[in-house]
Amino acid sequence: MNQNALWVRFDQHRFVLGMEWRMLQPAEKLVRSTLSQMRREGMQWYVSSGLQDVVGLCSGINQASQPMHSAALHLASQWSNGGLELFVFGMAEQRVAVVALNDRRPLPGFDFIGSLAEAQDLIEEFEAIQQGEVVRRVGDLGLLADEERLSAQTVFDQPSADSRLKKIPSLRGLIYIGAVLLVMLVGMGGFYYWQQQERENTIANMPVPVHVPTVIDPNPAYNQHAAQQIQTLPMQGQGLYQAWVQLSNQLPLSHQGWVLTQIECKAELCGADWRRQYGSVDDFFAKLPVRASMAQHLPVDKDALTHHLHTSHPTPPQTVERIYEKTADLLQAAEGFRGVSSWLQDLSLLGARNVQVDKAQIWVSGADAAVLKQPLLKGTWSAELPLTVSSDLVIPPYATVTLFKTTLGATYQLTGDYYVRTDFIQ
Repeated sequence: MNQNALWVRFDQHRFVLGMEWRMLQPAEKLVRSTLSQMRREGMQWYVSSGLQDVVGLCSGINQASQPMHSAALHLASQWSNGGLELFVFGMAEQRVAVVALNDRRPLPGFDFIGSLAEAQDLIEEFEAIQQGEVVRRVGDLGLLADEERLSAQTVFDQPSADSRLKKIPSLRGLIYIGAVLLVMLVGMGGFYYWQQQERENTIANMPVPVHVPTVIDPNPAYNQHAAQQIQTLPMQGQGLYQAWVQLSNQLPLSHQGWVLTQIECKAELCGADWRRQYGSVDDFFAKLPVRASMAQHLPVDKDALTHHLHTSHPTPPQTVERIYEKTADLLQAAEGFRGVSSWLQDLSLLGARNVQVDKAQIWVSGADAAVLKQPLLKGTWSAELPLTVSSDLVIPPYATVTLFKTTLGATYQLTGDYYVRTDFIQ
């Protein structure tokens, strides 16, 4: 992919995207000759998996500053479930990151960061190559079918040392290091032999130790991930909903001879469908609707008069004051369930239909639910609402929105999640 890669910052960590990945043969290892060859090719940085069967390379990183970690290797080691996986996340400056994995290894050609249009082309290429295969799709932009929703802020956190990039040493540096090692080995050979003999004698006289396995407490890492999810609630709830409604109000009912038939919003992207009234495709493409980032021409059949158009519109969330910081700040499960139920019941008095809410279940992020001391709980809700209330609707501060959909009739569909804590602390 890009040999000149980019890094993005999440908290104090730097994650590099756009590396070139190569599969190594079973007999290959990252020895000095291999690194020297990579250096001759112009590569400056590398990172490898623990088994050293795949290596990531890049020739330069703008404003490089250690430590830096490979985003693809981080996803493979900490967020992969195995098999084929496609990760797509929104980044700063309107960039989109695309990473594909196969059996917990980065897939060559699919470590990318760039514009939305380039990312969509790469996603289509991946889907075409892997057609018919079982693929896990993860992201936060709503660009993937059957997308498992995880935010970039949640995923890119606490990288391990295995994903850290290393500088490819120059030939002069390798020679110098080799000479120093040789001198040290010669000088310490005799001392090491004597020390080894002493150690063997000491070990032979020691009693056999009882092995006590180390138990790692998953609660600190889980609590941190849960807190990050909770802190984004205003942006994923009221802030995102307001952005969706604002975009919907700005879109014209007809444009360049094409009639708006449907609006559907997920994450930070809204899609609009258009049916031909009297204009041509060229008329529409010559002047796209407000805030459109791209447009697609979708023929239904051979009849040129039945063609449809689809436009994509980025909807970054509006800024909303943060109320909750951690799980303990949230409402208890019973109180939160009662609150969402009452909110939906009040909306029914304004004409809402098909109002539904599920009881919250444990939100698990790479941890065994049985050992969590205070798990975060997540439930779902949905409603069919009159369009007349869309601009004034207030989302509960502990809830998010996941779908906004209308066919420009009298109502619109709205679905989302809500987050609460357990009624007791273990």
